[in-house]
Parts: sequence; structure tokens; C-alpha cells
Amino acid sequence: MKSVLEEFACGNISPEPRFIKHNSDYEKAVIALSDAENKLRAALNGTEQGLLNTMLEAQGAVSLLANTDKFIYGYRLGVLMTMEVFNGKEDLTVGGKDC
Repeated sequence: MKSVLEEFACGNISPEPRFIKHNSDYEKAVIALSDAENKLRAALNGTEQGLLNTMLEAQGAVSLLANTDKFIYGYRLGVLMTMEVFNGKEDLTVGGKDC
């Protein structure tokens, strides 16, 4: 079984769905990528298209693994920062007087 953080990073646990915002830089980049892929596919024969499919699937797998690792690292770093805040909370009060 994957860890909770891996499941969360993979989208198997999600507090809410995410959507691409219309006319965002991300949407524009996705459209440009899709257009370029379609043009490339039109220029390739069957064997070359199969090789392209294999490359894109491997690239997707690498991207998923990298994004999962970055998510877990970032989450852990955030938790460490939170722990540091709680460990130093005594330094936030002046003189230790009650209100």
C-alpha cells in the first residue's frame, strides 16, 4: 500500500477537484503542447508514432514520479516549519505574564 502522502499526491485522495482555468497560462501551454503533438503525429509513420507513444508514456511516468516526490518533500518541509514554530512559541510572549 502507498503512503497517505503518495495517495494524496497521486490524486487518489483529494479534498476537491482541480480544473484548468480558462485562458490561463497553463491552459495556453496545454493547447500549444497538444497542437505540436498533433502536427508531429501527422508527419510520422506508424512505427514512428509507436515510438512517440512509448516516449510520451515514459515521460508521463517520470513526471508523475517527480511530482509525487516534490509534493511529499514540500509537505514534509512545511510540517518541519510548523514544528519549529510550535517549538519556539514561548519566545513570542513578553515577560510570560497572563492577560
